[in-house]
Amino acid sequence: MMLAALLVLLAASSSFEDSFRAGLLALQRGDLAAAQISLEAASKLAPRDGRVWVALSQTYWRQHKNAEAEEAAGKAATLGPEDPAVLQSLAIYYSETEQFLKAAQAQARYSGKAPGNSGARDRAVELYFQASQPLLDQQKFAEAEAILKEGTARLPKSAQLELALGVACYGLRRFEEAADAFLLTIEIAPGTEQPYTFLGKILDQIPSRLPQVTRRAAAYEAAHPESAAGYLLHAKALDAQSLAPETALGLLEKSLAIDDGDASAHFEKGTVLDRLQRFAEAAAEFERAAQLAPSDAATHYRLARDYDRLGKREAARAEREKHAQLVKAQEVIR
Repeated sequence: MMLAALLVLLAASSSFEDSFRAGLLALQRGDLAAAQISLEAASKLAPRDGRVWVALSQTYWRQHKNAEAEEAAGKAATLGPEDPAVLQSLAIYYSETEQFLKAAQAQARYSGKAPGNSGARDRAVELYFQASQPLLDQQKFAEAEAILKEGTARLPKSAQLELALGVACYGLRRFEEAADAFLLTIEIAPGTEQPYTFLGKILDQIPSRLPQVTRRAAAYEAAHPESAAGYLLHAKALDAQSLAPETALGLLEKSLAIDDGDASAHFEKGTVLDRLQRFAEAAAEFERAAQLAPSDAATHYRLARDYDRLGKREAARAEREKHAQLVKAQEVIR
């Protein structure tokens, strides 16, 4: 009796493998009708085999049977959550159907099964980024943050995902969390310029992080003396802490020698010169900043203050009017 049962089981297994193999070969050569017949037969013989269902999802999708494809993919995910072959195939299916979050989740699980495959991890990172990027572009920062937090938890020490998470937190005006993400990005990839630039925009909001930002900026400056960004951020960090104005001024001069067209560097130089009570020189820097970025309200405000100090009353009044107009326009946009 037991022998008879084993013979039946072996026959069924052999029949399943034959049908499954025939279906895969038909799918590979593009004979979708034959693939569907063989794979559906295999699914009846082994209904709990996730490999069959993921192959069927590809078959149905190529036949534009989208509902059947989704149902088959869902069964594959349920039946083969730990099967590397199923996970890799699901990642491909969901990527091809532009369901990037599901693709990222499957690819991340697959990369966990293949820790030596750096390409698998890189692909998972890219898919999480693809899932979040449209949301960042549409300023749906909370939705993007949820995806990126999941991605950074599953794929730690990814500079790309940490940077994107910082951007999402920045958009949500959660500046300390944004700073932490940017600083972690720098720790992972210290040569990447974008996190330094973002940090330079939020220094007033992250007082507890300023010493760390200062150290990171100085290290970047030393490693990249040809880049204006390191000198500028280092100077901004010092100025935000009211430290070493002469040092900050020297750093800004180096930054501007590399990139004289940066309005923010001219603005920062003006603020340092104000601290040194060199108001005529400060006004000249704010004038240059206003030429480069005429819609920046803060520049016109600072320029009006320096014109007042220099006794230029009419010029000061004109700058205050520009400042008021720009602030009003910004309030309308909000």
